[in-house]
Amino acid sequence: MKKVIIIGAGFAGTTIAYLLKQEGYDCTVIEKKDVIGGGCRTHFFGGHPFTYGPRPYYGYSQKIFNWIDSFVKLRKMPLYLLSYVEKDNRFYNYPIHEDDINQMPDKEEILEELAQRDNSKEPDNFETYWIQRVGKRLYDKFVNTYSKKMWQIESNKQLDTFNWSAKDEPIQKGSKQVYKDSIIAYPYNKDGYNQYFEKMLEGSTLIKNNGVKKCNFDKKEVCLEDGTTLTYDLLISSMPIEELCENKLGELPYIGRDFIKFVLPTNTIFPEGVKFCHYTGEEPYTRIVEYKQLTYHEAEDTLLVMELPSNKNKLYPYMIKKYINRAQEYIDSLPEEVYSIGRLGTYKYSTIEQTISQCFEAYTKITGKSIDGIENEFYKIGDIKEIKSRK
Repeated sequence: MKKVIIIGAGFAGTTIAYLLKQEGYDCTVIEKKDVIGGGCRTHFFGGHPFTYGPRPYYGYSQKIFNWIDSFVKLRKMPLYLLSYVEKDNRFYNYPIHEDDINQMPDKEEILEELAQRDNSKEPDNFETYWIQRVGKRLYDKFVNTYSKKMWQIESNKQLDTFNWSAKDEPIQKGSKQVYKDSIIAYPYNKDGYNQYFEKMLEGSTLIKNNGVKKCNFDKKEVCLEDGTTLTYDLLISSMPIEELCENKLGELPYIGRDFIKFVLPTNTIFPEGVKFCHYTGEEPYTRIVEYKQLTYHEAEDTLLVMELPSNKNKLYPYMIKKYINRAQEYIDSLPEEVYSIGRLGTYKYSTIEQTISQCFEAYTKITGKSIDGIENEFYKIGDIKEIKSRK
């Protein structure tokens, strides 16, 4: 029986553990925290369920949706977002909607900029990309300050990739829903995805409260923080790829979040269907989430969670080419019996659906088997033409 060590017990680690356990592999999962589920684990505050950052399922694969739904039932729902533009003293829909433009105090100037857009040149940075798509005024309202605040950068020209940022079309018509052509869902269970993680780990050995100190690829050993050394035939990691490789090619930067929770004495605050609001100006926070709108939890009061940019944790990889290329160099350097998956393991902003697809791809590479072709169900967010062509 082959021994597999899996680092991390979030969606990536638990899912690959389940898949390989079904094939008879001896799986040991190492989790540095005292709970499983990573950033998608549901916690409770004041009786309210929440996650650190909203974690709805959104994507385009009916197969992956069905996979998760077979373990924890998912409730499909529409998703609406609002952005607060302080200079206009009002909330607007996001993505930018043509109906809102007509309500803006500078609508004439905006319409003129939209008529003069020039997309003939290939943009080379985030700022140019957005100005070409929506004009300078809408860029300043919705994107400019928000992006610099989110990434803690001086200029959006520092970001030299950009296709990841747009939700659907830059200016929407018709429905104000986000990701209209996708599946949006969240578990019915009060504890969210927690039971999924537990079911995925049945039959595997779980080591909690113990991080990885060092991986010795030559000896096929993993040394834990408590001094324990484990050997493996296969190593599958969802820890940051640069940490797995001891930063030999240099560090990779991330931006994180601090979360401030508060309960308010009212049933709900946000309009129906609105799960969270972005704040695009000089406010120190980027987003406020009302979790009842996502979880459908019933209570007389409501929980809001405010998010502020932070360097205390690793949540969002920087979408800058030199770092993306460095991450790929790390991945390419791994021995054939070592796999790196998940958001931190690939240095990509992966959704739940994309992470599950990565697990099935790794499973297929390891076993030579396919489960309903799910390893091919990796879809880029917003790339509707590609998605429809593959259906």
